[in-house]
Amino acid sequence: MTSEAVRQPASTIYDVAIVGAGAAGMIAARDLARAGRSVALLEARDRVGGRLFAVNDPRALAPIELGGEFVHGRPHVTYDLLHEFGATVVDDAEMSFTVRDGRLEASADDPFESTATLLATALESETDCTVDDLIAREVARDRALHEAGRWAQRLVSGFDAADTARASARAIALEWAGDASADGAQSRPLGGYGALVAHLARSVDGSRVDLRLRTTVARIERDARGIRIETRSGTRADSIEARAAIVTVPVGVLAAEADSRGAIAFDPALPNATRAAIERIAMGPVTKIVLRFKDAFWERVDGGRFRDGAFFNGDGDFPTLWTQVPVRANTLVAWAGGPAAERMRGAGDDERIARALHDAGTYFGDVAATEASFEGAYTHDWQHDPFARGAYSYVLVGGERARAALAVPIDGVLWIAGEATADHGEGGTVAGALTSGRHAAREILAKHAT
Repeated sequence: MTSEAVRQPASTIYDVAIVGAGAAGMIAARDLARAGRSVALLEARDRVGGRLFAVNDPRALAPIELGGEFVHGRPHVTYDLLHEFGATVVDDAEMSFTVRDGRLEASADDPFESTATLLATALESETDCTVDDLIAREVARDRALHEAGRWAQRLVSGFDAADTARASARAIALEWAGDASADGAQSRPLGGYGALVAHLARSVDGSRVDLRLRTTVARIERDARGIRIETRSGTRADSIEARAAIVTVPVGVLAAEADSRGAIAFDPALPNATRAAIERIAMGPVTKIVLRFKDAFWERVDGGRFRDGAFFNGDGDFPTLWTQVPVRANTLVAWAGGPAAERMRGAGDDERIARALHDAGTYFGDVAATEASFEGAYTHDWQHDPFARGAYSYVLVGGERARAALAVPIDGVLWIAGEATADHGEGGTVAGALTSGRHAAREILAKHAT
């Protein structure tokens, strides 16, 4: 599938127009094309994949994933796609270390289990509250939960990229109770998500799918007859018509102020229920730096006791570092989610990279070895990316049903899909995006049978 494919005549009315060629949009396009439908797949970037963004560098011994990296749980949709092209996953190693009194120590307790237990108390109440309020309530009830509360704030901020002062305790609790929770199985696609994106692109029928890269959508009009979309590619304005449409852009783009770059106008306006759902879902900020070294220096420092370490937690600007173990690679990922990422909003790439390198040297107790081995770094600013406006979504207080509400079809011609619409604990995940795109395609096929 390439954007250079012969374009259909301007007079063509497509069966379905899809806005966004990320995971949700690509799988929806593939399924619709396999069912014999014609599809216009519109993507603002110069590449497919959306927030799956892999960079290949032969000097790195593992894929450089600037966006999604992990497979959470055992989602059939992801596994099936990987198996289609002979790939599989590599389970994460579980050994983790935490800085205590200035030194990394092996984590004896499982903070994920205690966090999940504490969050589950949110489901016992009929009213929702913020994660912070839940923690305060439970710690006031039992002072022995103070450490669990501290870890809950840290893990919800990091794993969910959520502001615990705004996030829905009930929604987070439900997601942590699901298969895709932080406490569940976690793995990576062997070869990275770049291989999965490439497979999806190859398997889309180019004779039925008109992929248009570097094409922004400015306006979507709808009526009983279907959809009209105004687009812009460079200086050229255009429009297309379709019987139905799927909008798969991130919720941050749906919430963007009118006339800002990447924003989409809807005519008529989206229904009140849809707009209310958008207001109850936020985009979590993440700063992710992939550091490349001459070698895995951390496997040698302090007598080699970090050789099999997977995750390293500290109190720096980047609260979590991780390796690619069990794959032996020369990269470290520095991760700051939620408020930790927000605190670096004004910093440029060079400053963030310097902070990440400093944290790595401090955590491992050998700044000199860290700096001597350092070769380069990779990052992408998802918060300032106008076609993302954040890393992935989380639900605000009172929004427990917001994801499902956002997925409700509009006037029988317009669907919204993507990870923000994924329910059952898969919000914010690649599998959630894939499942939502597939679900929207199936509903369109049922609604528009011919």
